[in-house]
Amino acid sequence: MVHYNPLMPEILEDPYPIYKQLRAEAPAYYVEEFDCWALSRFDDIWEQSGDNESYSAALRGTTPAHLITKQQDVFPSVNMMDPPEHVRNRALISGAFKPRRVASLAPVVEEIVERHARCLAEGGEVDLVKDYIAKVAMETACILLGLPSEDGELLYSFVNRFFDRAPGKPGMTEDGLAAAAELNEYLEKLIAVRRKKPTEDDVLLNAYLNARFDGKPLPDDNIASQMATLVIGSTDSFPKIFASYCLELYRAPEQRAQMVADPSLIPNAFREGLRYGMPTQFLGRTVTKPVKLHGKTFEPGQAVIFLFPSANRDEREYDDPDRFDIHRVSKRILTFGHGNHSCLGIHIAALEGETATKFLLKHRPEYVIDESRIERLKSEFVAGIIGLPAVAG
Repeated sequence: MVHYNPLMPEILEDPYPIYKQLRAEAPAYYVEEFDCWALSRFDDIWEQSGDNESYSAALRGTTPAHLITKQQDVFPSVNMMDPPEHVRNRALISGAFKPRRVASLAPVVEEIVERHARCLAEGGEVDLVKDYIAKVAMETACILLGLPSEDGELLYSFVNRFFDRAPGKPGMTEDGLAAAAELNEYLEKLIAVRRKKPTEDDVLLNAYLNARFDGKPLPDDNIASQMATLVIGSTDSFPKIFASYCLELYRAPEQRAQMVADPSLIPNAFREGLRYGMPTQFLGRTVTKPVKLHGKTFEPGQAVIFLFPSANRDEREYDDPDRFDIHRVSKRILTFGHGNHSCLGIHIAALEGETATKFLLKHRPEYVIDESRIERLKSEFVAGIIGLPAVAG
């Protein structure tokens, strides 16, 4: 019989074998230690994450700090709101992520990627995360959000410390909590400066600064908390997805060669990378009224966690789901969630990922990765590659 706990060493090392067992044997699995239910199948997560009547994001939020440990979230944000508050706050920032707005950034992203891709053209070993895609993600996020690009390295250090884990000790470290506080402090200082010296830039920070709810501006600490969540969301998951995708392309040289010969394959290939290597292990909700699923009953007050990476490998949704295939046509993926809490960053991630792929294959079409030196982050919440050394093939 399958056993699952998000803190199990087996899960932190490689969750997919256990996820497969959960889908087959216990699609609604009760985790007694945390009084929560884990859902692992695609359709279940798709349907339940869109149910605003039976679940709340505000009671204990969507993140592990609330759902698992029941501790206070570090950054209260729009993700921890229910309608109508959630609708009002999401509408405030959604324009920055819409297709037309993102498309207008294409020349900017192209310049950023091309500049950071110079390291690929110079020869020698390059870390595809630290030297390339992390820098692309951070600079793009600064421009989109309205943060000083020269502070990108500092902001990225906050994010890395936030997610770092001490071996054998689950949960955030003291330094991770300190990094969260430092990020908030940085943002509050910046907000105070922008209040005194506003700009006309079409950036997300200005949307918060110019907002009026019930005739009142948003408090600076509220804006800082919202912005902190966006900084982390814009700079952490995407580099890990891109790294996993680069690794799978390395392992499938014939598919990579097809992309080099025909760059029109890149958008669909990157979508497969999004499906295959999602780093966020789960998000979820708190039950507000009884829900019956797979013969189980979720009671009000309990948490339900959605195992998104498991859903993206569900045999009921995809043929041969553990195979990376750049030609796969996936009508649905859960990498960006579903429902009113779906991630706004889907279009900017596609733009960054496709552009970064183009320049990677231009400069290093036959790159070689030393798999023995890959660095990985292993945590109960986010897992993925943080170091990917590569040389020209």
